Amino acid sequence: MSQLVRFLSARIGDLCRVFLAGFLLLSLPLVFSFGSFARVRRGLVWLSDRVAWFVPGTPTDRRIVSAVRRADHHLPGRRKCLIRSSTAEVLLVLYGFAPEHRIGVAKEENGEISAHSWLELDGDVIIGELDDLRRFDPLPSLEATEAI
Repeated sequence: MSQLVRFLSARIGDLCRVFLAGFLLLSLPLVFSFGSFARVRRGLVWLSDRVAWFVPGTPTDRRIVSAVRRADHHLPGRRKCLIRSSTAEVLLVLYGFAPEHRIGVAKEENGEISAHSWLELDGDVIIGELDDLRRFDPLPSLEATEAI
């Protein structure tokens, strides 16, 4: 009960960000199943540029990422790194940040290929950090390969 009281006593902007992050975390897997990653991503970033009035406040990048993590933690099921990083990217762009969305690949010992998605802002990984992130060879930056 104390977690609920603490959550509801948070700033209205923080609550809105957590709810919006939750909505995106739950809906993006379905949205990605109907369109290519590039097309969906462009549409989401385009939309976030136009609805900035929807979520009040001027949060830091850390508060935005925290909202995504909180929503992800409290939702049932598990989401992949691509869903978490895409959700964070939409919210960051909504507030005027310009994160770099990175996807990296690694060849496993058994010969299989693994991939990971993360966001960087000013050269720092802000979501999607892993202890062994260096094992993933980053593909060209998404911003460098497509116009948003």
